[in-house]
Amino acid sequence: MKTKKQGFTLIELLVVIAIIAILAAILFPVFAQARERARQTTCASNLRQVAMAGLMYIQDYDETFFHGAYRMRGGNANNFGFYQWPWLLRPYVKSVQAFWCPNEPDTIYRKLDYQYFDYLFGRNPAWGYNVLYLTTPGDPQNPRESEVFMGRPLAVVQRPADILMFVESATYSEPRMTTDPAYRWLGYYIVLPPRTWRGAPPLNAESYGHGFPRHFGRHRFDRLEGGFANVAFVDGHIKTMTLESLQRQEIWEE
Repeated sequence: MKTKKQGFTLIELLVVIAIIAILAAILFPVFAQARERARQTTCASNLRQVAMAGLMYIQDYDETFFHGAYRMRGGNANNFGFYQWPWLLRPYVKSVQAFWCPNEPDTIYRKLDYQYFDYLFGRNPAWGYNVLYLTTPGDPQNPRESEVFMGRPLAVVQRPADILMFVESATYSEPRMTTDPAYRWLGYYIVLPPRTWRGAPPLNAESYGHGFPRHFGRHRFDRLEGGFANVAFVDGHIKTMTLESLQRQEIWEE
């Protein structure tokens, strides 16, 4: 005698679907955090390469810090004669990608064939340089407007393990019709100490001196929530710091 095959009842199917939904709700955030952790680790590795490149430059140039920015005529770079510190460290690093973080926005400005890539390569690395202490601005009274930051002697730093060299950064640029909105969250080549910060909102270049806690935080148009930044010190070691911990003036200058 043939027996009738029984399938799942509606209730059983609903229970299975509910279990799958619960598992997905638990696992998806875990996977997302794992991906973010991998990006942060790659970012820190890139920063380590750049910090080591900076130390090699300093040794090669009579123990003098690399310039933050400078002007130079000629050359093949499509950067209008504006050069920033990544151009000086580029010969010491294997790839231009080492100057970026993988969780920066995916934008045309990071494409090697972009028309103005040379200009943005120097201007928008993932980390800003502590220019007010490690270099001399062309306009000390208004450093934000300076086009020149000349490297100072290494001897000015008495506590290399305690003084910042690089901090993750963002332009915080206001959106413009001719600019990709993602440019707001790309890195910027300088960072300024907390004595220049004005806080947020509004969130702009003056809020945190271009410092940006890119990892495990949330950023809205007018404020930042949590997160931390990868930073490098003058002796080359790397660590993570929150915006709150970056407010300590003694890690910026002596």
